[in-house]
Amino acid sequence: MPAICLDAIDRLAAANRPRQFTIMENVTDLLAASPFVTHLLVRGSFARGTSDRLSDVDLVIGITPSAFIEFVTVHDALAATQLGAIMPGWFDTIVPRMGGLGYVHLVEYDGKLYQLDLYLAPSEQIESIAAFTRGQIIYTAQANDTAPEPAVTQFIADRMAAPPTCEQLIIEMLALSWMIHKRIIRGQRFMAYAETHMLHTAARTLVRTALSPQTAFYGWYHLDTDIGTTPIGRACLRELEVLIASPPLPTHESLTEMLERILALAHRAAPHAVEGLRLSIDAYRYHLDLD
Repeated sequence: MPAICLDAIDRLAAANRPRQFTIMENVTDLLAASPFVTHLLVRGSFARGTSDRLSDVDLVIGITPSAFIEFVTVHDALAATQLGAIMPGWFDTIVPRMGGLGYVHLVEYDGKLYQLDLYLAPSEQIESIAAFTRGQIIYTAQANDTAPEPAVTQFIADRMAAPPTCEQLIIEMLALSWMIHKRIIRGQRFMAYAETHMLHTAARTLVRTALSPQTAFYGWYHLDTDIGTTPIGRACLRELEVLIASPPLPTHESLTEMLERILALAHRAAPHAVEGLRLSIDAYRYHLDLD
């Protein structure tokens, strides 16, 4: 084949290369430079070879146990400054328990938003995680510090047991809205239904956490009598009723309405948390096209 044709094919392939590959390369280059990162493992659709242009970038990061707590503490700042994350990561309550902590980040690349799922795990857990997820290890570093540390195990347990803050619940609702948006495009109706229910539950938990934190663990039980004793509580319950009456299988239009309603509900119930996330919410609105 003439060289000019090969060059044209190479240019065409480069132009149509999914941007997630570049995001993965950027993350890998950044983390491989850290002396505390022992492994990087790709899981999900990219590991299975079934990815498309809406796929998440799913990475497991093996971290030396002595640095694990600090790494978790600073990883949001790292994602924001080095990877283009527009808001703090959502503490992932969907990912299976594999001995670490999962976070969902929305990152900006080339003017669009992409989902980056990072699972942070002590290095001694990587072998079992690789077997469980059937992931592919793409980076391994020699490390002397791999012995398990009880403090790390307790830190992970405490983090998983901690009730979410209002700010974290708002981040969860934004992340779930983004995920539902992708389900609608793909026609994944059952997953859209499940994540819509999670969105409603997060909105309810936000109202309880903001207005009646001592009853947050009651869920939907006695919600009206626990929350409806004040004017702001009754207003939030009315907003919540309209929200849960929205279609269980959302469309682009109904999802747009849901997003506006949950943000209005958040502003009513937890205005300080909304103000703290104002720049993130503005960036989210700018990038997320639900039309």
